[in-house]
Amino acid sequence: MKTLRTLALVALLASSLAQARVVFGSNDFQVSDFKNLEKVTATCSTARPSFLCRLQDATLTRIPTKGVDYFFDGAGELVAAYAKPQKGQSYNDYPIDRRVNLIPYTASVPGMGLLVDGSYVVPSDVSGSWKRTSDIELVGTFRSRAGDLEVERTVNVSAVREHIDVTVKVTPASAAAAPAGGATPSGSAPAAPPSLALATPGIAGTAAPVVKIGHGSDFTLGPPSGQAYPDPTYASLQNNNNNTGDAIVLRPLSAAAGVSAEFLQPDMVALSTPLAASGATSLSAEMYTGRNELVRYYQEGYLDLPGLFRPNILGRLSLYIVQLLVFIHSYVGSWGLAIIVLTLLFRALIWPLIATQTKSMFGMQKLQPKIKELQAKYKDDREKLTQETMKMYQEAGVNPAGGCLPILLQMPLFIILWRVFVNFEFNQGFLWLPDLGQADPYYILPVLYVLVMLATSYFSARGNPQTLRQSMFINLVFVLVIINFPAGVLLYYVVSMLVQVFQYWLLSRNQAAVPVSAKRAK
Repeated sequence: MKTLRTLALVALLASSLAQARVVFGSNDFQVSDFKNLEKVTATCSTARPSFLCRLQDATLTRIPTKGVDYFFDGAGELVAAYAKPQKGQSYNDYPIDRRVNLIPYTASVPGMGLLVDGSYVVPSDVSGSWKRTSDIELVGTFRSRAGDLEVERTVNVSAVREHIDVTVKVTPASAAAAPAGGATPSGSAPAAPPSLALATPGIAGTAAPVVKIGHGSDFTLGPPSGQAYPDPTYASLQNNNNNTGDAIVLRPLSAAAGVSAEFLQPDMVALSTPLAASGATSLSAEMYTGRNELVRYYQEGYLDLPGLFRPNILGRLSLYIVQLLVFIHSYVGSWGLAIIVLTLLFRALIWPLIATQTKSMFGMQKLQPKIKELQAKYKDDREKLTQETMKMYQEAGVNPAGGCLPILLQMPLFIILWRVFVNFEFNQGFLWLPDLGQADPYYILPVLYVLVMLATSYFSARGNPQTLRQSMFINLVFVLVIINFPAGVLLYYVVSMLVQVFQYWLLSRNQAAVPVSAKRAK
C-alpha cells in the first residue's frame, strides 16, 4: 500500500509538471515580479547602478520561446533573457540573478542598448507595441528619443529561433541638432564623427566572459577594450572557451560600410557605425542568447563563424548525425519519421553489441542461484570463493565483464543522439504530437516509455523478483524526469527501447532453463 501511495503521488506531481508548456506570445510582466530584486536595489546608490534601477516600477513585455524567455522594456531594449538548457523547457519563476538570465542585472546597459559616442542614453518619450505576424513570429515597433535624436526600433522575435533581429533608425530631431548622447571623451579628435552603437552586456554569473570578435576569415580572442574591428562577422561573449555553458553573439545583418565591432569594459560587446551629420542612420543586427552548443549553432547558421566554436570529437560526430538526420528528412519529409529511421539505423549498428551484452546478462542470471550457494559455503574464505566463482564462470562459458564492455562502447553514441535530439529545433508535429520540440500534451509517449522500460526490466531481472520490483519502481519514478522532455527525444527513446525489447525476446527464446549443477556434473 505504501508503494501504491508513493506511485500515486508521483503520478500527481508528474501531471502537474506536464502542464508547464511554452505558449508563444507577448504578455505583461511587472519588474517587481522578478525574484531577488533587492540585489538590484543595492546597486542603485553605487557609482555604477544597474540599468534596472530606473525600471523597478515598470511593466515589461515577456515573450517565451522554446529556447529563450525574453523580457523587453517599453523602448524595445532587452532587459532579461533566460536561456534554456533543454528545448521546450518552461520556467515558472524568474530570479533576476539566475545564471541562465544572460543579461547581468548588475550591468549599466540593457541588451541591445543604444550608445551614442560610447555613452548609453536612457530612452525618453517611449511608445510602441508588439504585433503577431505569424504563428511563430512577433514584431515590435518602438519610438523614443535619445537626447536630441529620434529613434525608431524594430525587433523581430521567433518562437523557433534563439536570436532576435533588431534594427534602429536614428534621425536628428532638427536639421541643426547635434547628437547629445553624452560628452565626447576628453582627448578624442574633434573631427571624428560621432558613433551609433548597439551594445549588449553579459554573461550573468561570469565575472570575466570570454570575448571574441570575428573579422574576415579570422577572429581575435580577448580583444583590447575600445579597439574597433572593421567589417566584423560577429562579436561574442561566452562563459568559457570549452564548448560548454551559454553565449551571446552579435552579428551585423548587413554589410554596410563603416560597421565595426568592439569590446567595451567590463562586460560589453557592441556593433557601431558612424552617425550621419544629417538624415537617418540605420544599424541592424541579430543577437543570439542561448547555449554554447553545436547543434543550436548549426541551425542558427553560426558554425562557419571563425573561432566561435571548435567541435571536439563528440561534437564532430554530433554534426555528422545532424547532417544524416537532415538528409533522411529530405527523403521522408517528416521529422518524426526521420527520428524513427535514424533510431533504427543506430539500433542496427549496435545490434551485435546488445546481443553480446544480453547473452552475458542471461548467463549471469542462470548462475545467480549457484553463486549464492558458493557465497554461503565459502563465506569465511574469500580466496576460495573467488577461485570457485571464476571456475564456475569458465565452465558455464560466461564472462562477467561481457555485459559491461558493450555498454561502454555504445555509450558515446547514446550521448551524441541525446545531444542532437534535445537541442534540435524540429518545429513540426507528428501523429498526435503538435510539436516535436515540446512535451507530449497527452502523455502518450511518457506512458509508452514506462511500458517499454518495464518490459526491459522484466528481461534484465528474470528470476529475481526483488530486482524486478526495484527496477519497475525506479522507472515509474523516472516519469518525473522525462515527462517534460521534448517529444522528439521521447520518440527516440521509445523506438530505441522497443527494438531492444524485441532483441531481448529473440535471444531469450534460445535460453533453455538448464540447471547449472547438471551442467557442471557432466
